[in-house]
Amino acid sequence: MRIVPVVAAVVLLAALTGCREDAPTVPAASDGPLASALSAPLPGVSLPPDPLRPLVPAPDEVPAGMVPLLTGSGPRDVAAIAEYSGDPAAAATALTGHGFRSAYVAQYADPAGARVLSVVVVRFADAAGATADLAGDLAGSSGEVVGLERVGEASQVRRQPLPGSGGGELATVRFRQGATTWLLAYSDRPAADPDVAIRLGRLLAARA
Repeated sequence: MRIVPVVAAVVLLAALTGCREDAPTVPAASDGPLASALSAPLPGVSLPPDPLRPLVPAPDEVPAGMVPLLTGSGPRDVAAIAEYSGDPAAAATALTGHGFRSAYVAQYADPAGARVLSVVVVRFADAAGATADLAGDLAGSSGEVVGLERVGEASQVRRQPLPGSGGGELATVRFRQGATTWLLAYSDRPAADPDVAIRLGRLLAARA
């Protein structure tokens, strides 16, 4: 599945099974319509409810200064996840073949800077389906493999430049725990620290 990340007032960086990741163009969160889509964090704010919500970071678990993009977060069905691909029909077939059961997306951004965090968690029918999904994803991913840190039962950490003249980096962590897979995509300028995504990944893997 070929991923086409979406960047607009609501930021989405998503990648799933057997795909080649295209580095997204992520504007500074203080620029244009993205800034107007963000608001100051409110006490007690929470992501939309769903059984998978505990498997994404809560607002008080992300780096300080980042706020949730609530309209871009919540449960997603197979059709919605497949739409993140360059070939939605093929993506839906692959996800269904791997035993897709449910998914959840969480998105955060920094209204005062360039940081963006997107998390996609997918639950499959069994560990075999999740293993096949992650294996295809890792085989088709782009960017420099960074370190050997292990997250969950199997994982890979990559980093690549953001396109355009603004510079910056995108760090991704893909991993599996049991019948569940995750993508954590963290971007920042001038550089994205992979340890941010690794730390969150380990926190989430421990909950699965």
